[in-house]
Amino acid sequence: MSSHSASVPRSASKTIPAAIALLCLSLHAQAQTQAAADQATATPAAAKPQPAAKAVAAQAGTTTAEAPQQGPIATVNVVSERSSNRVDRQVYDIKNDASTAGASIGDVLNNVPSVNVDPNGTVRLRGSERVTVLIDGKPTAQLQGENRAAAMNALPAENYESVQVINNPGAEFGNEAGGGPILNLISRRYTKPGGNGTVAGTVAPGGRGTAFANGSYSAGYASVNGSLNLRRDGNDTDTEQLRERIDPATGAISRLRNEAHREGVNTFVQAGLGGRYNYNERDTVTGSVSINKRGNDSDANEHFTDFRTSQSPVVDYLTRRRTDGDALNHELVAGFEHRFAADGETLKVDLRRSSNTNTADTSTLYQALAMPAAGAPSLRDYAQDVETRVRITDLSTDFTGKAGPGYLTAGGRWQRTQQTADNRYVFLSGAGGLDTRRSNLFDLDQDVVAVYSSYEMPINKTWSFKSGLRVERTDQDLDQVTSGIQAKNQYTSYLPSLFLTYKLDANSNLRLSYADRISRPGSAELNPFVNYANDYYVSSGNPRLHAVKLHSLELGYETKIMGLAPASVRGYLRRESDVITERRVFLDANTLLTTRENLGDRRSGGIEFSLMGMTLPSMRVMGHALPSIRFMFNGNWGFIEQDRVGALGLTGDKRSSPSLQLQGGGQWMINPENTLSVFGFRQGKLLSGEGYREPFGMMTLAYEHKFDKRLSLSVRANDLLNSTGQKFRVETDTLRDRTNTEVHQRRVYVGLRYTFGGVTGNDAVRNAMQAAGVDVNSPGAREAMRRAQEMERAQSQPQPQPRPQAPAQKQEK
Repeated sequence: MSSHSASVPRSASKTIPAAIALLCLSLHAQAQTQAAADQATATPAAAKPQPAAKAVAAQAGTTTAEAPQQGPIATVNVVSERSSNRVDRQVYDIKNDASTAGASIGDVLNNVPSVNVDPNGTVRLRGSERVTVLIDGKPTAQLQGENRAAAMNALPAENYESVQVINNPGAEFGNEAGGGPILNLISRRYTKPGGNGTVAGTVAPGGRGTAFANGSYSAGYASVNGSLNLRRDGNDTDTEQLRERIDPATGAISRLRNEAHREGVNTFVQAGLGGRYNYNERDTVTGSVSINKRGNDSDANEHFTDFRTSQSPVVDYLTRRRTDGDALNHELVAGFEHRFAADGETLKVDLRRSSNTNTADTSTLYQALAMPAAGAPSLRDYAQDVETRVRITDLSTDFTGKAGPGYLTAGGRWQRTQQTADNRYVFLSGAGGLDTRRSNLFDLDQDVVAVYSSYEMPINKTWSFKSGLRVERTDQDLDQVTSGIQAKNQYTSYLPSLFLTYKLDANSNLRLSYADRISRPGSAELNPFVNYANDYYVSSGNPRLHAVKLHSLELGYETKIMGLAPASVRGYLRRESDVITERRVFLDANTLLTTRENLGDRRSGGIEFSLMGMTLPSMRVMGHALPSIRFMFNGNWGFIEQDRVGALGLTGDKRSSPSLQLQGGGQWMINPENTLSVFGFRQGKLLSGEGYREPFGMMTLAYEHKFDKRLSLSVRANDLLNSTGQKFRVETDTLRDRTNTEVHQRRVYVGLRYTFGGVTGNDAVRNAMQAAGVDVNSPGAREAMRRAQEMERAQSQPQPQPRPQAPAQKQEK
């Protein structure tokens, strides 16, 4: 969460609406005499923001309210679109997306090009799971390790205004929380002067629903903001798994079937408070605190049928699991920024402390249906108490300033991560007591010290570059307390990056980038204790794992169709060495061990294409005007090739598979009060470890009705086609495994939203455009709207206010 103070001159409230009115009237007159194609490339002089603003500023008392010929004010929606691109990232605006109402951040990320979040909360970017998820450029404990998947399905999308996709991160970014490419979630920023806020809520079947409230107050040199979120949601699942063990000596096949039904609707509560204070003209301090709590309650029924090598069941039994628990997350943030006299020269210091404590208390009861006289598994009821703790302390400092013809950015960082996994299993039947096969305590302490430097400058009018180097020192201490196994990992990583930009014309660029990254193993991947889930499935980590090395190259072409709609094509290649690969090995005829090893290489590449915010022109059918439809479309065709793993390790063969991911949607503004949006995606086949995941997709429908400029109704239909089922396949020399999971998340969310405080920014611009009778979806109107918004943002930027008692400031006044 972040906050910015804002101070707007008294005349701004008059100047901006009047300037917008002139923009609208000029555009309206132009629309009567010019074709739509001309509007896309030309704007009359009176519609240019700066001259209009100057002309209106001379009229002291003029406002839009004083123009009686404007008529009533109406509002329209704007679909989410890419706001801007930078040399090393793409930025996508999500705060105005109608599908955001009541949605989780995982739901909304499925609208971002080449990003996919499956129903389990697993995040993939261009098919890769080694993705770092940051909030405002920094890591947080709730998005670490096994906590991340649940958090992605719980964190409300209302808290964020944009998403930065960073496929080739530069030197300023660390390698925590997964390494590889980065998804950076940017929190909503509260910059409007005075008091502003929003309250919203949704309801859905099965007791599901959300409630959201935020508010901010900004005046002078200080601002404060707060938010409160409540979410009760979750998905039921049905899973069917068929496992076949192939005897390497005889070729005989043993079959095991597992059927499971899981129900879990949990509550998520989040509250936060933040503020900003301009201590003087050059120094600003910021701070925030947030806390959230997520439930872990669930019920699951399982049915195990072991056929061994026969056609009829040899072992047949049921289990019933009940889980209670929660995940508690805290985060404290403090920041300081000093602006030097030189233009653009700043020093920033950021200190963060975040923690996550995750508890789950599970009771498991067995019911035998058919058991053999000998060789039967031990069916003893038990209770399992699991507590995982993550603590992150992060201190960073960054300096940016002019250096010769370009800008130098340099900084340092120290990060300490402490993780603990405490698993206790107690038998409830028989003689009772502690189950030593599964009870264990594991600690991981990790310190990372990093320094970096990058330099960015224009070479000439068409070429510019940015290059950097990051050096990281990693120290890991592992302690498997139960087994008495201790280990240390120490290594230094040198990570270069390079970005080149060639400007083809005013709207088009070519970009070439290269970056090296590492992906460190997590706590669960390092814990060597063998954990017996049951007599058929056990798992363990590997303390000898080391970081995966990633090398990434990308060439992209970016342009704007008609000067307005962003479009891009990117080709990319990535190579991962010492890949952390899941290994599945049978310990005996029935027990399958899943562990991890650094095995082989993985190569991937593809072509990514994107068209954002394109508006189809209005048409007339049988004499009636049809409203314009705005749409976006993007896709990613890629391939993955990796070394094949056999029973004894690498086989020397390769596995490869092409994959096509498509995303698209449109927004139909039926009239200024009603908007209908539809969005869908399809994720192609993906290789993973020793197997692959089959394609799946989802379609979402959203409708918004505005009662007035403050109150609106939203309806969101999730997973219309009931097509988000997950199908995983594993094929090795000794194992064939087929797992099908049906996710029940097709439902409708209905909600209301009310906004209070001043109406500024996008709403003011759109209202004035509509009042002037201008088609707000025409290319010329959208270009004028963009320019007007830029002028308004420039006047509403945070301005440090001099203190009345400061002598130096009085003298300046």
